[in-house]
Amino acid sequence: MNKKFFSVFCRFVRTGKTIFLVLAAGFIFAGPSSALDWTEERLPASIAGMELKDFISGEEAARIINRMHQGDVATHSDYIAVYMSDAESATYYLSLYEHPQQAAKAMDNMALVMKKEEHGFSHLMQRVHNGKVFYMALGQGQAHYFFARGVELVWLAVDKEIAEQAIMDVL
Repeated sequence: MNKKFFSVFCRFVRTGKTIFLVLAAGFIFAGPSSALDWTEERLPASIAGMELKDFISGEEAARIINRMHQGDVATHSDYIAVYMSDAESATYYLSLYEHPQQAAKAMDNMALVMKKEEHGFSHLMQRVHNGKVFYMALGQGQAHYFFARGVELVWLAVDKEIAEQAIMDVL
């Protein structure tokens, strides 16, 4: 684990960002991986000037996603990537579905659940950019965005200071 990753990890521990803790634990137990080892191009190389630092995929990512949701929601074609710069960080969650309609339905279901239930997020709003529907909420000290793109369902958790730039980079 590199020094910058460790310092960001400690900052998140002090501020109580539990989602990041679950993700970090997954990285520790899954072992190191390299973006160069992964041949597909579904993960952005950078987001809002932050570089891709690490990611996990497959069953380990599915376990983390299911644990975060306290249920069986992962597709088992799941990826979790961490992006960092000197001062900012983001986590990019990606689940792949067999059909675009499944990803769109999963996005709509997440929005419905978030509107009804108490789960640590607030200010849920639907937005549109260049005809693309996406959702935004606040929680755990970050901005959270989610959207469907083809067979992909994406969730982006990012520091609020760079949130707008980050979502525009990944839409």
